[in-house]
Amino acid sequence: MSDGQDIVVQALVETASRYGFRGLRAKNFYREWPETICVLNLQKSSWGPQFYINAAVWFTRLGPERRPKEYKCHIRWRVDSMMRDEQSKAFARALDLEHPLPADQRHSLITTGVNTYGFGLLARCDSELAALQVAEECGPHVMVALAARSQEKAN
Repeated sequence: MSDGQDIVVQALVETASRYGFRGLRAKNFYREWPETICVLNLQKSSWGPQFYINAAVWFTRLGPERRPKEYKCHIRWRVDSMMRDEQSKAFARALDLEHPLPADQRHSLITTGVNTYGFGLLARCDSELAALQVAEECGPHVMVALAARSQEKAN
């Protein structure tokens, strides 16, 4: 791993443990509850040394997955999509290893972003109802699968 990537992973690992998430290969972080499994995923760009951070919630009632892939989850969002413009730009620069930043600043920007819009929001998703409420609060920035929406309408 490069120094920049080490900083990204370190920021995620430190923040994950504060919220009770466990890492798998320094790329996926999981926390399980009876009704949901929450996932934070570090995605590498195919085009260069940039990263993206995705958050997702799996409803255990809708499938037996123990370690669901982020892109298959019932509720999903990209962490920076929840931020205001300037914070989103700074967060994207911190995840772009071509963009020169001091290590402590890169670490701080990533930690702050995932603390609020990644692990922080996921920690509230300890039930289906709570996860759907988070999705509603976050509005159009969150993708909600039809299976999850049909359950919401049934309640």
